[in-house]
Amino acid sequence: NNIPTRTSLPLLKKTAKESGEQAAETLSADLAVFLSDPSLRSALADGSLDLASYSSTINSELATLERECIALHRQAAPDIRILREEMDVCDSILAGLQEMLLGFQADLSGLSGDIRQLQDQSRSLAVQVDNRRDAEEGLRLFLERIVVPPNLAECICRGEVDELFLECVKDLEEKNAYVQLTEEAIDDPASSDPGFVLSSGIPPSQTAAGKEMIEHL
Repeated sequence: NNIPTRTSLPLLKKTAKESGEQAAETLSADLAVFLSDPSLRSALADGSLDLASYSSTINSELATLERECIALHRQAAPDIRILREEMDVCDSILAGLQEMLLGFQADLSGLSGDIRQLQDQSRSLAVQVDNRRDAEEGLRLFLERIVVPPNLAECICRGEVDELFLECVKDLEEKNAYVQLTEEAIDDPASSDPGFVLSSGIPPSQTAAGKEMIEHL
């Protein structure tokens, strides 16, 4: 089975030819490097170079360098081992940091959801606060129209009959007229009075505050 066939012979010849060409190129490159040394080129020119002796010298130097490299490697072996251990420790620390960062990333993802939830709650609370302020303002204006303050009552009951007394009586009449408004009065032109808006569209006479003031007026 290993005997070359006729069809494989050209391929073998081609491979052998390419190998020979590659070896020749390598040899030419080595010779070029060898001849680049002026002293060697001069020795070859005058025939004073003994190639066998030169080859032996080169081999001896290479062997010496090899032994020195081995000795240096053995000498540095403890340091290399320590360096390898330190690298393993660093790898372990980096792996721990990576896990920690992944945990932080997961926590940040959770915090992002919490922050969005807080933002939604904040917007909802802001709307509630605005609604309460509007309701508070409306209630304040509504109560101002029906409640008789102590100074007004004091002026009417015990004050002298003067311009201030007349203004207080007029104010009391307006409060009484307003608090007496009923549902039937909504169709009246007076229903455009903002008081109906202030009482949420409920006639003042039907509100708890209005009923209580009717009893006192």
